Amino acid sequence: MPSSTSSSDPQIRPVPALPWGRVLVTGILLTVVGLVCWEIYWRSQDFEPSFRNSDGLWAMTRNRIDREGPGGTAVVGSSRLLFDLHLEAWREETGTLPVQLALEGTDPRPFLAHLAQETDFAGLVLVGVAPPLFFTPDIGLRASLLEYYRNESPSQWASQRISMAVEPYIAFYSFDTALFTVLRRQTIWPERDVGSALPVVRKLSNMQITRQSPMWEKLEHDEAYRDMARSTWLEFLNMPRELPPPEVLKAGFENLLASVKTDVDTIRSRGGEVVFVRAPSTGPFREVENGGFPRERMWDVLLEHTGTLGVHFEDHPDLQDVEVPEWSHIRAGDTERWTRALIGHLRRGLDARGTSRVELKP
Repeated sequence: MPSSTSSSDPQIRPVPALPWGRVLVTGILLTVVGLVCWEIYWRSQDFEPSFRNSDGLWAMTRNRIDREGPGGTAVVGSSRLLFDLHLEAWREETGTLPVQLALEGTDPRPFLAHLAQETDFAGLVLVGVAPPLFFTPDIGLRASLLEYYRNESPSQWASQRISMAVEPYIAFYSFDTALFTVLRRQTIWPERDVGSALPVVRKLSNMQITRQSPMWEKLEHDEAYRDMARSTWLEFLNMPRELPPPEVLKAGFENLLASVKTDVDTIRSRGGEVVFVRAPSTGPFREVENGGFPRERMWDVLLEHTGTLGVHFEDHPDLQDVEVPEWSHIRAGDTERWTRALIGHLRRGLDARGTSRVELKP
């Protein structure tokens, strides 16, 4: 006998008598119309299709080192060498396409160590030095990427290839235009105390399948958007920081130099070479970098301790003759000329040291 509160008989929910075929078609049409409207809106905001700066694309690019052999040119750094280096110009000058492994907001030292300790790479390594990232202990925004690379699952591998099939055609398929990201940016929400949360950096570049990532032209011609990018950098630059005692800073810097030298020596022992590149910055960014990370106490000591060539934009007028719209990255139209000039300085510098490289031969 069934109890008064429950029954062992399953309940059958009646299905409404609706024209389900038409409901399905209507749902599909509304979805398509919504997606088309979303695409039209973002294109009206100067967005254009580009590849996503995903962990999967980085892993694909990193795999070129295993696939193409120990030679060639690899680039590690933060967003300056990612944005500023024109890969096609490099290929035209040298005959080879660099493996672009630079990452925005990220210290390149763990990735230099990766090339030294986990590969047999014996080519030329360009290391981009953005002082606040290179000379501080925090790895930065993409800290988990090496772990992703080492443990990429079959589903992640497949998902990346499927995603790349549509990325070149859809402008709204971007981290910056994701619906919940857009909603979080709205000013209608009550203000919350986010503590020491990092400021959110909006879209700054358009990435290609080679990971060439020129600055988005909107930063050049849209003053409001450029000012927004600058205000984001000011938030970063003005974030309160507690510095450890001087003796701790000194010990940390000595450990940094020792670890970098170990990685440089390891790559050299296989016949490779490492060079350091300081790309342009301007405005408050350059002021903070020069004040907080003095060249004579940081950059010069790094080069002396590792015995490496360094190319610093302040030493070469042709590396300074560029526009840096938001104080930290070269505008897209100047990157080709800047890259060719950089190659010239690398050739002459290495030749003068008696360490000319086949990777830089015309």
